[in-house]
Amino acid sequence: MERRDFFKTALWAGIGAGTAFSQTELAERFLVLEWYRCRRDQDLARMRGFLGESLVPAYGRAEIRPVGVFQTSVGPDNPSFLVLSSYASLASVQDARGKLEGDGKWSQDCRAFDEKWELAYDRIESSLLRGFRTLPGIETPKVEEGKSNLFELRIYESRNAAGHEKKVAMFNSGEIEIFRRCGIHPVFFGSTMFGSRMPNLTYMVWYPTWDARAAAWSKFSQDPEWKKMSAAPGNADRELVSSISNQLMTPLAFSQIR
Repeated sequence: MERRDFFKTALWAGIGAGTAFSQTELAERFLVLEWYRCRRDQDLARMRGFLGESLVPAYGRAEIRPVGVFQTSVGPDNPSFLVLSSYASLASVQDARGKLEGDGKWSQDCRAFDEKWELAYDRIESSLLRGFRTLPGIETPKVEEGKSNLFELRIYESRNAAGHEKKVAMFNSGEIEIFRRCGIHPVFFGSTMFGSRMPNLTYMVWYPTWDARAAAWSKFSQDPEWKKMSAAPGNADRELVSSISNQLMTPLAFSQIR
């Protein structure tokens, strides 16, 4: 079987093994999260250089935009680097990867990066997400020149598909809008199709400052609409979510999401 056909078959097999999606839902955007897991004794400057000088330009040549590149500032697996990208369809994920494979400059840069003895990272982890119905792709924050925002990545794991689907439905039916009203600004929301710790939903939000983050979550916890929604039978987090983890992220200077 050709690699491209295998990739397509594997994607559909994974979809079939989980939640049943309608054709309308399958038309929504998809997100890819690529983690570079590192150690503090490694050459992190070299890792940042590779991401900024090689990866982001190569993704641009493959028409993958915008590309977000973040470094964990607070959270597990620190130091780690996250590359975030969005695609219009499963086919466009496949096509973009094909363009990267055929990019001679990218292949040369990867060989030069990997062949040197100074190890800059331990491993790469990737996951594929399906964007939420009410926020299918990436919302790029507006930011003043020379400045950047504070980003937070949160993962909600569920014990089973039913709990996961109900939590996704809560976000789609009003929780994201409560976030916005309280100053918790969305970047993306997605259900993990391939990755670890499934079933889970993963989302990223941003704030202009650390103080704004604290104020936003305080306002959210007291929001009357949120209190009503979360108090409805079966909607409590303890019923739908088995684990919540979060990481605070800093966008790198060349990130197209800042």
